[in-house]
Amino acid sequence: MSTDPNAYYFDAYAVESYDTFVSAAGAGSPLEGDVAFYLDCARRFGSPVLELGTGTGRVLLPLAEAGYEVWGLDLSPAMLAVAGRKLAARPELAGRARLIEADMTGFELGHRFPLALIPARAFQHVLDPYRQQAALTCIRKHLEPGGHLVLDLFDPRLDTVVEGGPKPVPVRERHDPDSGKLLRRTVIERRCDPMRQTIEESLRFDEVGPDGGVIRRGESSWVLRWTLRQEMRWLLELSGFEPVAEYSDFRGSPPAYAREQLWVARVAGAERSCG
Repeated sequence: MSTDPNAYYFDAYAVESYDTFVSAAGAGSPLEGDVAFYLDCARRFGSPVLELGTGTGRVLLPLAEAGYEVWGLDLSPAMLAVAGRKLAARPELAGRARLIEADMTGFELGHRFPLALIPARAFQHVLDPYRQQAALTCIRKHLEPGGHLVLDLFDPRLDTVVEGGPKPVPVRERHDPDSGKLLRRTVIERRCDPMRQTIEESLRFDEVGPDGGVIRRGESSWVLRWTLRQEMRWLLELSGFEPVAEYSDFRGSPPAYAREQLWVARVAGAERSCG
């Protein structure tokens, strides 16, 4: 298994199937309604919007389509290439969206924003609390006084993040909405480290033919760090943020165990540097 927590996002085949498996946040998904929530945040807090972990542009494009200026930052050139192709097909959005290749734990854009977003658990690929604090502090530097950060994590179901606990669904199949191809994603190995609060998964990606045979196969992996609510609140406060709202879904439900951790935090206190 790769030690790179972001290996998945640098693998050509994994990135090619990303929108089919990860970006399809439909009914019943933990991310159901997230794009509408972020659009409402942009309406409330203003633009330009800084999106960290912009990926293939699932959130960035609807924001730009709604008339907001969006800066999308991601460390994966492969993911940004997909987002770039989507933007190239929409020339009317060219003046409202830009893409930046950078790591969220340390970047300098020379600009301040009223709103920053970290959707779809992207923050959880930062694997230790010191680097997480570095990312939050750097983001804070790029926000206007009183600016807001909206951050989405999963709240860990504790029996699933220890070795020997219940495992996730090992196989998922989806039809690619553009090509119609049947794609299969299989979890072939999963390791949990309760001391480091990490989950590592090795993944296999198959394109399945009409006869059920595998036409194409690739393998990749990712690592995520899970964070308890009290720890996340402390990290935000240590980084100069004041949490102002906390939800368990994108409908505004109150915090609940093993649901989403959806935070809205505001810059508080004096300006700090990115280090």
